[in-house]
Amino acid sequence: MNPEYRSFAHERAFAALVLFAGILGSGLLAAHLGQDAGWDLRNYHWYVPHALIGGRLGFDILPSFMGPTFHNPAIDLPFWFAVHLLGPEGATIVLGAVQGLNILPLYLIARRVLPALPTPAAALLALAGIAGAMNIGLLGATAGDNLLSLFVLCAIAALLSGPRGLWLAGLVAGAGFGLKPVLAPFIVGLALTVIACELFRAGGFLRVALFALCGLAGTLLTGGWWMATLWVHFGNPLMPYFNDIFGSAYVPARTYSDPGFTIGLPWPRIQLPFLAGIVDHVAAEAVFTDLRLPAAYLGAIGLFLAAVFGRLRGPGLRLALVTLLTLMVWSVVFAIYRYVLAFEMLGPLLIAAALMVWIGRRGPALVAGALAVAVILAATRPPETERVAFAADLTAVEVPAIEDPAHVVILMAGLTPAAFLIPSFPADIRFLRFDGYWIDPDQTEALYAREIRRVLDDPAVRPLILFNPEERERVVPALATLRPGLALGPCRPVPHRFEHPGTNGGRFVLCDVEG
Repeated sequence: MNPEYRSFAHERAFAALVLFAGILGSGLLAAHLGQDAGWDLRNYHWYVPHALIGGRLGFDILPSFMGPTFHNPAIDLPFWFAVHLLGPEGATIVLGAVQGLNILPLYLIARRVLPALPTPAAALLALAGIAGAMNIGLLGATAGDNLLSLFVLCAIAALLSGPRGLWLAGLVAGAGFGLKPVLAPFIVGLALTVIACELFRAGGFLRVALFALCGLAGTLLTGGWWMATLWVHFGNPLMPYFNDIFGSAYVPARTYSDPGFTIGLPWPRIQLPFLAGIVDHVAAEAVFTDLRLPAAYLGAIGLFLAAVFGRLRGPGLRLALVTLLTLMVWSVVFAIYRYVLAFEMLGPLLIAAALMVWIGRRGPALVAGALAVAVILAATRPPETERVAFAADLTAVEVPAIEDPAHVVILMAGLTPAAFLIPSFPADIRFLRFDGYWIDPDQTEALYAREIRRVLDDPAVRPLILFNPEERERVVPALATLRPGLALGPCRPVPHRFEHPGTNGGRFVLCDVEG
């Protein structure tokens, strides 16, 4: 066998082993971390697929608060089915392995941006990318951000393949946006990059138009059915967001936009990516350390400047543009770290690429890139996450005995997420939230509030109320505001698995409503 061919085969085999190890290791690490018990799981990731399958949309009222109650359940359905088929531990391992697939588009991006880089080095850069603090913290968790990153990275890989890949970039990016619109900053960054790189070339207008049409098709493919459902039921395809524009009578006419961590940040805010992962609480509630996002921003700036000075063209420039534009838009709109998780993963690649372009000489450039990645890896400190030990039942809710559930409704109040309890209750009980985030007990005009009061007017209905007893001082006056004379009666505990210390799961009681 030709020695050069044998060396090439060995390199490819090593790269394949690294990639496989990244995927398998992600699944195993997810199992080691334990079962997800995070705020979002308890609020809506476990409830919304149950609501879709059980036909509870509109039957329950705002159980997961104003926004998440209406989120597209498609991204949560695979985990819901996996838990029922494989159990919580098996589902978590599968989910972690799927999240580990991010290593594959990272590898493709590395090969396209740095074609002279040895194949094993490209695979190791991709492995360093998925070893980020936030990604590790989210392995096996249902937040969805390291699933959305698959769409982002695959779209970027398609973008870097040149004009022939634009349709695929648009389709994949649109599909991710249809699942969860928090990808909006990336959609803007990607679109501006395509326009800047293609519009003024021969045939560029048609390529940009094809990209846009495929983006729309991707959005409709994953989100169109849900938008249509929301429109039919509530008159707002983005329910409840931008209801000041769509004017659904179901909820008040507000935007319901989440400012994220932008409140209080000094303008122009585009400095934020240099701070995220270094300064605590600047873009995330969790405390962690990771240099990847600052490295991605710095590396993208370095690549862009290299292009300005004529040292770079092609895929490197496209990657720099989409990174810079996305992170700038994100800094102004959301500033929530998880929403740009894909760019955390790109950090080692981007800083290594910038060093190689500016240093020029292969040997010193490889050494500098390796040292930069080593510093990133050494500084990584994942956040503490809300996890519990695995058991046969994901939530293990113990529902108190409820007499004649067909004539019972359960009111919900307070700020502790409780919708994860609902699948364990009898299916014919309605859950009606009258107090919570963006939900005011004194609301009387919106249709959801009218429906709650209509149900309470029915003499055949017996109301109960579910809440965290630590929020009693909030719940008692809220109940009296909903209807003067209502008061709490005897209460019974509702035990569940997430009461374990450190999970912020909250205790719950189910109380009679008197008056």
